[in-house]
This record gives sequence, C-alpha cells and structure tokens, in this order.
Amino acid sequence: MTLLLRIAASSETAPAFVAGSRSKRFAPLCGRFRSICPELLRPDQLRFFLLCLLSFALALGCPFARAVSDSAARITGDSAWHLAKSDPHALVQAAIQNEINNSYGHRPPMRYRLRKRTGNTDTTKEIVETNEGGVARLVAIHNQPLTASQTRAELGRLHALASDPAAQQHRKHNEQRDAARLVGVMHLLPKAFLNQYEGPVQTPDGVAIRLTFTPNPSFSAPTLESRILTGIRGEIWIDPTDLRVVRIEGHLFRTVDYGWGILGTLYPGGTISIDLARTPNCGWQLERLSLNMTGRALMVKSLHVVVDETATGYHSIPAGWKYTDAIQWLLRMPDIATAQVDP
Repeated sequence: MTLLLRIAASSETAPAFVAGSRSKRFAPLCGRFRSICPELLRPDQLRFFLLCLLSFALALGCPFARAVSDSAARITGDSAWHLAKSDPHALVQAAIQNEINNSYGHRPPMRYRLRKRTGNTDTTKEIVETNEGGVARLVAIHNQPLTASQTRAELGRLHALASDPAAQQHRKHNEQRDAARLVGVMHLLPKAFLNQYEGPVQTPDGVAIRLTFTPNPSFSAPTLESRILTGIRGEIWIDPTDLRVVRIEGHLFRTVDYGWGILGTLYPGGTISIDLARTPNCGWQLERLSLNMTGRALMVKSLHVVVDETATGYHSIPAGWKYTDAIQWLLRMPDIATAQVDP
C-alpha cells in the first residue's frame, strides 16, 4: 500500500505540533543545524522517527507478490511453533523478510480507503496506488461526506494533478525515498531486538504466535531514524501459517534523544499499536494503526503526536494503470461511494 507515512506527511492531516516560544539564545544553534542538515529538520521528520518502528505494518503486500525468501518459505505450520520456542529470533527474522518481500513497490498496486484522525482533524480518503505513485481523493471530513463546494475543490485539485506530471513525479520520488528508508530500518530489526516466546494468542483469523521484544543492549543505532528502536519494548504476534505479522504493540520506556537532544527528544510513556488482518481481496493488510507520543523538538518546541488510522476496502486494480488512470477512476467515483463513511 502507499506508505501511510508519505500520506500523513504530505496531507493536511499531519499531527499538530504545539509550539512554545523559541528562546533567542538557541536561534544561532538551530540555524547552524539547519545549514548543516536541513533534511533532519523538516517539520515532519520527528514523526518519521516515530513511524520507523511501524515498518512491519507499512510494508504490506498481497498474496500474489513476489516469492518470499527460501528460508521463510520453508517455515510453516508446526515448524513455526517449534521455531518460536527454539529460536524466536529466526522466526521474527523470517516474518520481517516476508514483510519486506511484500512491501510497496514489490507487489501489484491496489486501492483502499483510509480514515485518519489526529488531535483536531478527521479525514477519509480513497487511495489508489500505481507504479507511477499513489493518488488520493478526499471523500469525508469528520466522518461526513464533503459538501458540494468541498467536492468541487477536490475534483479541481485532481484535474490539476492530472495535467501536472512533474508534481506526480515529485510525489513518486518521495514515496521511493521513504520506502527505501523504511526497508532499511526493517533490516535492522533483527539486530535491534531480543525476542522471547510467550505462547499462543487467539485472533479473529485464528491462533497466532505471541512473542515479546526488548532492545538488544549490544545494538548501536546507525542512523537517526533507528534510534527509536533502542527505547521501545512490547510484543509481536505472528500468523504461523502465512508468517505474517498480526499485531505489534509497543511503548516507549525511556527517553530517546536525537542529536544530543538538540534536534528532538521523545519522552517515556508513548505508545504504538498496529493490527493487520486477512482481507477478502488482497491478503494481509493493515487494519488499524494507533500512535500517541510526546516530546520536544529543537529543544524548545513541545511535540504531541496523536494518530489513529483505519484502512478498509482493499481491492486490486487493473495491471498497468498509470497515475492518470487512477485520477480518472477517482474522478468517476459514484456519489454513493463517496458517501459511504464509517458508522
């Protein structure tokens, strides 16, 4: 699916940053960091750090994606349970490889509906992926269908996007950049955590393997994005048949600093959770993502990120669709489709 990170970062529904008054004595220092590493100080960058742990859920795929690695393919059924008890690290590593192999860009595109709620926003969008990048149409605000004027504005935006290939190319570039960075973090997960088997757990799709994870004390985060992995612990559920992640639940148990606390700090007590489920049309996909984190950016700006995302209605799309085809489909969506919002 189109990375939820990219959607959140580029949409009007990005989490609110509650700013305090900036101390003048920090201005030269902040200016120096901006000149040295402007990429790290993008307004959405700290949210990227938070969502790095969600790489499991952001790299979702359909069952007809490319084949999983040989080692992962051999672990099924009873052998998954045996491995969970004898070598939980290997089981988690195999599940991670499945998520990477089925990630965005490695499997056929699809469409789905995404509702995203933050502290003061609530939007629902129809998302259509293509090999040229994803396209979205806003269909509801605060769970209410758009007014006539809002619909006209949204259709006008899509018409403008259809006639601006450079803008879509820029969006595709951002998607590819973020996807590569998330996959990079996913490759670090086996090194970053120690896993322990905790037993079976019942899920709507059957019985899953429940494991806990804690930071590996010998792990040294090689990038800013991966630093959050040193402060998170929680549990992960894995489907023993498909070797796909069913649930991740974690909490930040210690302070995590970025750039010695100058770029930002995340405070203990933050929570994250993701749930995946088998869909009728597209295999295992994200069902819900919840994030609640507090901290401080650039030493003086308060940060409180509250996000709740639910994704439904996954469907495959015709092979070879370009982004203009996706736009035309979104423009032709029946009125009844745009009016169907959550109860």
